[in-house]
Amino acid sequence: MVWLDAAVAGCVSAWLDSGGSLDAGRVRILREGVAGLDHVLSVITVAEELRYCRRLRELAVLVLGGDSPLAG
Repeated sequence: MVWLDAAVAGCVSAWLDSGGSLDAGRVRILREGVAGLDHVLSVITVAEELRYCRRLRELAVLVLGGDSPLAG
């Protein structure tokens, strides 16, 4: 989870710094992050943690543009 949090945050930061674009490597990292968060969300039971992970996933999906196969 620490890696997912840092990876998504780093990609979002890069996206903001670049005016809304990402290189292919960061797009791949975000897609992997969405898949990882999907798994994490399937096993978390603490409400506060669920909210945080859902929001982190939503952020990744928004940066991906919502058109990723893993975005939905």
